[in-house]
Amino acid sequence: MCESDSGESTSSQSSLSSFISRSSSSSRLSEFVDAKTELQDIYQDMSHFLSSFVTILEESILLEDLQMLKKLCNFASKVEAIQNVLSRNRMKVAFFGRTSNGKSAVINALLHEKIMPSAMGHTTSCFCQVQANSTDEPEHVKIEQEEEHLELSALNELVSAHSPRALKPRTLLHVNMPKNRCSLLDYDVVLMDTPGVDVTAQLDDCLDSYCMDADVFILVLNAESTISGVERQFFKEVASKLSRPNLFILNNRWDVASSQEPEMEQQVKDQHMERCMKLLMDDLGVYSDEEQARQRIYHVSALEALQLRNGCNTNPTLQTQERYLEFQRFENDFSACLAESALKTKFGHHLLSARELLTELEATLITPLIAKVNQLIKENVERRQDLNVEIEDRQRENIEESQEFQIVSEELDELALDVGRRVLREQITRIIPPAVQSFSQPFHPQLPRQIGHYQRSLSAHLDVLLTDQIMSRISIPIQEKLSQLEVDLLGEPTEDTLNWQLIYRLNCQSLMVDFQPDLRFRFSWGIASLWHSFREKLPLPFNPLQDRKLRNGHKETPPAVPLMYQSHLQMIASLVKSDGCFGTLLLSGLAVRSVGWLTILILGGIVGSVYTYELLSWTPAAQERSFKSQYSKHLQDQLRGAVQQTASGFGLQMQNKLTNIQHLWVTEVVENRNDLNSRTFELTEQIKSMEEMQLKLRKFRDKGNLISMRLGEFQELYFNSKS
Repeated sequence: MCESDSGESTSSQSSLSSFISRSSSSSRLSEFVDAKTELQDIYQDMSHFLSSFVTILEESILLEDLQMLKKLCNFASKVEAIQNVLSRNRMKVAFFGRTSNGKSAVINALLHEKIMPSAMGHTTSCFCQVQANSTDEPEHVKIEQEEEHLELSALNELVSAHSPRALKPRTLLHVNMPKNRCSLLDYDVVLMDTPGVDVTAQLDDCLDSYCMDADVFILVLNAESTISGVERQFFKEVASKLSRPNLFILNNRWDVASSQEPEMEQQVKDQHMERCMKLLMDDLGVYSDEEQARQRIYHVSALEALQLRNGCNTNPTLQTQERYLEFQRFENDFSACLAESALKTKFGHHLLSARELLTELEATLITPLIAKVNQLIKENVERRQDLNVEIEDRQRENIEESQEFQIVSEELDELALDVGRRVLREQITRIIPPAVQSFSQPFHPQLPRQIGHYQRSLSAHLDVLLTDQIMSRISIPIQEKLSQLEVDLLGEPTEDTLNWQLIYRLNCQSLMVDFQPDLRFRFSWGIASLWHSFREKLPLPFNPLQDRKLRNGHKETPPAVPLMYQSHLQMIASLVKSDGCFGTLLLSGLAVRSVGWLTILILGGIVGSVYTYELLSWTPAAQERSFKSQYSKHLQDQLRGAVQQTASGFGLQMQNKLTNIQHLWVTEVVENRNDLNSRTFELTEQIKSMEEMQLKLRKFRDKGNLISMRLGEFQELYFNSKS
């Protein structure tokens, strides 16, 4: 508890409060916090910038350039690493001095609260790092490399050298406090309290680990004594490890030193000043300017400053106020130097790294990518133009091919009809008679059943012969022309065309179903024979009874005439009854009246001889020849009526085949057109995608330039303006 003087007036207390309020200075420390926030925002934007860049590059058609993607990911990793460092970066102050020089008291005065244990003798037994919590956790202390959080009240037992639980000198103790507890901690300031240099002389490794990254070093001396050799040697080692460290010297407990010999106060102060300047300029070489070195030496009382700040001393003397003003000067100078040093040491390198990264990103990624995308766009536009020209050429070719196909189709159709008619007529007139006559098989006219078998065999023989003729003379030539047509249209003939043949089914037996051979003997000079010959040469009126058909489709025919007579008497009876004999007798009677009997007898003898000869010559072979002749004539008559119909069938088959070829050609044309359109569409989509990529890359470049401008503004605000 602090004791206050009850005799002080209210006005003096108000004046003191105003005086203490004016003593607080933290504007320079806030610059570090503002700079840190600004630099974190810049790096956050850079992280988003690179992450978006990576995503776009992964999803783009440029994914094939894995080396470029790998380099971009490395950039993103560097930015992330610097972000992590920035999140931990704080201003660090390390306090050194011999035991009982008041290092902990100075820290308490800076914090405006007695946090660290301070008393006479060896108090601080270990390294203590006072800092603000990074989270909203309550105040606590934590031993390095241990997870347990201890209450702040345990600080005295752990730190005080007089405590049996005091930590060993090599131990680091974290003192975590809320930011709103102490204003100094709210500016990301870390205060490192150390054991006395006389205790830690053999703790170089701990000093390197805990203190060498400090931005400002404060040497706390005891104003009642002078700088010791231990302190001098310690800071020589610090100066050898650090290039021109920011060093402040506090001659603490000046209130006690000045009260012992008040008349010698100035001489003692000058003596301290001289020795401290010698340390700073000659021994350490930290400062070369005498005035600058003088400004880093202070004579203060940390205990008085803490009492004034926490209200324990409400009636300070004039000397107390002067010492407090000196402490304020130290605090202001220390804050300004701390902020400036921290900005340079902690952010200067990150600023340079960000600029180098953006420059390298622009030179090695964005600019080459923009150039590559521009080249790809140009190439794809040219390809699309070539495809459009090819599409137009294909359309013209297809029109020409279609016209040629129509011409060829008409020619082939005419060819099928003309060749079909010609070949069929040739078969009827030239092929069938010799083919029938050349047919060889036993012929037995006396057996009607055998005659039917003979007729069927002859019909089958003609079916094969005539069909082969059609195949060789019509189907094969047409097949060759169709194959050539497919080669011209499709590039090669299809398997169907190679195996295609005209369908021609000739069934002579069905055509000869109404054929009735007449194998009766007819005398060539008989009246009936002459009449038949004359009737064949002269056109006669059509007799409907002659070809009258029955309901079943067959013609009405006279009763079958016996092919062979059973006896000679029957034959003579037949001759007597025949039209030929009657005609002969009729003519004989007329001749007798006209020329006489002698002439008649001579002529009768001649006719009888011929008749006898023809009758004897009417053998089975002669009957077979007669059968074949009648068969040929009847088959020719049947086929002549079907020539046009059969040829039209050939033309219809040709049209169907041409339709199939045209369908294949149209299908191929459509497929080719769809393929070209698909390739054109694909190129259009690629061009569109690359144009979007091009726009995004330009936006990325502009965003990178914007970040570079922000870095320039950051440097101008926090670095150049302080030089």
